[in-house]
Amino acid sequence: MLDTKLKNRHKLAVILIILVIFIPAGVMMSQYGDAYSDMARNEELRRKELQVSDEFITKFVDTCYILYNTENGDGTKREHAKQFNEFLENYTGEYENYYEIFIPLLDYRVTDGSGTVIAKTMASSDSKFPTEQNMNDYAIGMVIAFDENGEPSADIKEGVYKDTQSKALNGILNNFQDSSLAVWSRDLGNEEILETPKSRTYYLAMRAENVEEYLQYMAGDGIVYTAAVPEWFYQTMLVLMAIVAAAALLLPMRKSFHTGDERIFRVPFEIPLILLGTAVAMAVDTAEAWLRQSQEGVMGSNADFWIWCAVFAVIYWSVSCMRRIFTVGPRKYMKKYSLCVLAAGYIKKTWKTIAGKCREGLDYLYHSFDELDFGEKNNKTILKLVLINFGVLFLVTCMWFAGIPALILYSVILFYILRKYFNDLKGKYALLLKATNQMAQGKLDVEIDEDLGVFNPFKTEIRKIQDGYQKAVEKEVKSQRMKTDLITNVSHDLKTPLTAIITYVNLLKEEKDEKKRKDYIEVLDRKSLRLKSLIEDLFEISKASSKNVTLHLVDVDVVNLFKQVRFELSEKFEAEQLDFRCTYPEEKAVAKLDSQKTYRIFENLLVNVAKYAMPKTRVYVKIEKKDGEIILHMMNISAAELTFNDDEITERFVRGDAARNTEGSGLGLAIAKSFAEIQKGRFKVETEGDLFKAEVVFLTEG
Repeated sequence: MLDTKLKNRHKLAVILIILVIFIPAGVMMSQYGDAYSDMARNEELRRKELQVSDEFITKFVDTCYILYNTENGDGTKREHAKQFNEFLENYTGEYENYYEIFIPLLDYRVTDGSGTVIAKTMASSDSKFPTEQNMNDYAIGMVIAFDENGEPSADIKEGVYKDTQSKALNGILNNFQDSSLAVWSRDLGNEEILETPKSRTYYLAMRAENVEEYLQYMAGDGIVYTAAVPEWFYQTMLVLMAIVAAAALLLPMRKSFHTGDERIFRVPFEIPLILLGTAVAMAVDTAEAWLRQSQEGVMGSNADFWIWCAVFAVIYWSVSCMRRIFTVGPRKYMKKYSLCVLAAGYIKKTWKTIAGKCREGLDYLYHSFDELDFGEKNNKTILKLVLINFGVLFLVTCMWFAGIPALILYSVILFYILRKYFNDLKGKYALLLKATNQMAQGKLDVEIDEDLGVFNPFKTEIRKIQDGYQKAVEKEVKSQRMKTDLITNVSHDLKTPLTAIITYVNLLKEEKDEKKRKDYIEVLDRKSLRLKSLIEDLFEISKASSKNVTLHLVDVDVVNLFKQVRFELSEKFEAEQLDFRCTYPEEKAVAKLDSQKTYRIFENLLVNVAKYAMPKTRVYVKIEKKDGEIILHMMNISAAELTFNDDEITERFVRGDAARNTEGSGLGLAIAKSFAEIQKGRFKVETEGDLFKAEVVFLTEG
């Protein structure tokens, strides 16, 4: 029974809290109508103030002077117009304000003393220009006339506030010499820029929508146009916020309600404080926006109501959370519910950890001297010298005036010791220099057996240099050997078809049998084509080696090009019964390449397969895109044993057929490698047993 009563009491408290939130929200909504009325009255009053203001009326008078000073005419007049436009733009900064803002919104017509139209507006969409008769079609219309002496007269023909505006207009005309435009002109110095209109009548008018647009522009330029929310609206809002806050403090004081201690009110102090400040500031700052949006139909009354409910709910919740500072006690509350206090504890703990680490680091640095390796000879020598020097200087300082002769004697002894050490050092340096000179003369097997003291580390470096020189010499010897092999292979490969051509030419001269002559001619044709192919390959590899190759780079689909080359050589593959197993990427593999050179790479690689692959075996091909590269992998089983070096097979005139029994120049893979490298790619060949593997890499970028 008691539990039921307590629950009912708590439910009553919840209902009261909801009413405390809903009632102020409803009160705020009830104030909207009066706020709208006050804002409308104030806005209309402000509209009037702006339309009768000297700033607004001055723009019409300034327009008369601007139109007069920029009239087209003879050469002198046009030059003056140009100078005046430069004056507006460069000296006053008002060119944009008039020519792009005010004058485009104005309908005008200018006549001279005889009534001839000098200028008229270009802004009128209906080709309508202001006259004496149609001024009532505009929101504001006026006539400003200047006689032959430049004396002005004005009359505002149309306008809601024309009486007040007429007074302002006449005052401005009579005192135009004090206007900003006139003052700017005088401040330029000797040159007179601004001329007073003479014998001109200006019919100036502005439509209602244009007046509204210019007033909006003035508002955006820092002049308040729209009326602000009434002060009493804000006062009502703040009073209601104070009432809600008071309710949040007072309701939990009634113990029977059992409210105020729920989990929802047990949050760190800073969170409700920040949310309370945010809710109040947001309500004060955006109340005007909410009112205007609701007035314009952007926000409905339901939305406004729930927004106000949210504001008052945040205020109630924040104050209820902070109320515990009084019930628990400030010290205990801040210690338990303050993020800053909790964070301070963590910061203090972290600081202790960092300080401890720093102390450990300093201790380690300090005690690192204790770990000095006295087993090294140099360290021992230096330490001995320092200790001896310390002991001597200590004794000298204890002798007072007698220490001066002792110091002289010590200096003399120290001089002789240092000279002896320097001479010894000089002799060791001479040994080192002698060894390097011998190496410079080509004696790479020089050995230094003597102790060089501080120069001992140079022994290791000299051995490294000797090893480097030895490798360079071996590389040069290998290069010379390959050059010799190149000459031998060129001679052999050129001599073989050439000898056959000479032999069959001689046979052809003496042969009478037409059938044999035809056979000889076929042999000559085949050998000459062989010789031509060899010479072309020599020419290609020569150009590639000298980098004297012109590339015609285009977007090349590597997969399609490879398929094309494979198709054209399909008869050779079928003759050898080679089975291709190909894997291609799903997307296009496109790179900037020379299509002819790339075709030759694939052709030479596949021809090599057709020549040397074991018949009736499989050839595996895989093309993939990876990390900005297009990579072609190819593997096949060689018919002959692979005994060549992987690095040398791509050199010129090197063939897998060491006996050179098969046809071929030995340039195929060398050309393929050169063509790949001049296109910023890579070409690599590897062998594993009788497995021949080739890899071609092209860059997809650059």
